[in-house]
Amino acid sequence: MYDTWTGQVKIRIGKHMLGGLPGENPAWLIGSIFYLGDKILLNEKGEFDKQQVKKKIEEAINIASDHGLVFGLDVVLPSMESVENIMSFVSEYDIPLFLDSPDPMIRAKSYIVAETLGISKRVIANGLYIDSPEEEIEAIRNSGIETAVIMAFDPKDPLRSMDPENRLSLINEKLLPLAEKAGVKNILVDAVVIDPASIALSGETVYLVKKLYGYPAGCAPANALGPISKKKVGVEQMHVIHGTVASFLRIMGSDYIMYGPVSRIKYIAPSVALVDSLLGYIWKRQGTKIGRDHPLRKYFKNIQRIFAKS
Repeated sequence: MYDTWTGQVKIRIGKHMLGGLPGENPAWLIGSIFYLGDKILLNEKGEFDKQQVKKKIEEAINIASDHGLVFGLDVVLPSMESVENIMSFVSEYDIPLFLDSPDPMIRAKSYIVAETLGISKRVIANGLYIDSPEEEIEAIRNSGIETAVIMAFDPKDPLRSMDPENRLSLINEKLLPLAEKAGVKNILVDAVVIDPASIALSGETVYLVKKLYGYPAGCAPANALGPISKKKVGVEQMHVIHGTVASFLRIMGSDYIMYGPVSRIKYIAPSVALVDSLLGYIWKRQGTKIGRDHPLRKYFKNIQRIFAKS
């Protein structure tokens, strides 16, 4: 399935590697926090219960680690005045930090604050859009941030830009030049999801990006699956829906998956870890070195042990 793919780009953020063939390196599961409607956020000024946030983040880190996966945080900054308070808190965690906001000016400020905090090399600008203003591009360039997500989507022409081939054109003609202008060294592609059916198109886009360019790529199925909750479908269906979608995207090549609220990682991690384990076993048989923290070694060995004792 992957034998026609071009050379795969691998990047390191802090101690974590991203990219390569699916299952070669552990997948990144990215949980969102401080987004609009997140009950953890007390107000738009960025005030929050630090103990509760600490508990959520550390629980997600532990779940990812137990499954041999990488947990990253999508930090959705709600306002200009929230940036310093939130970022000074999350900067204490040695995990991938995606700096995010619906407002490009807030994103721009977060990039400058990242430089002030000395964390520019381990954060990801999330992200560059075809209509990103000059101020945002300049902020990335001046901040020393080396990694950015390019958003393969045109909000002015949403239907046409969901087509995988048209997304490749957007990447080539508009987004890569923007990334170069911003001084970005490492590129992550986001095959934007807008509704449940578009997850298929996003998966196809990720596959093509990986096959043709080798860039690390992924998407945010949470954009479409946010309403799929225990209350709406029951806990079993919630596990199945979120886990299956994440597995599909991983098999299609997604290096990172933005799965939604931080605490939902427990519905995603087992499925993705199993996919990574089975793919990792294939690469191991073909001579690829599999790290000691890979799901094959941390998660799958327990499944083998249960089988052996049955």
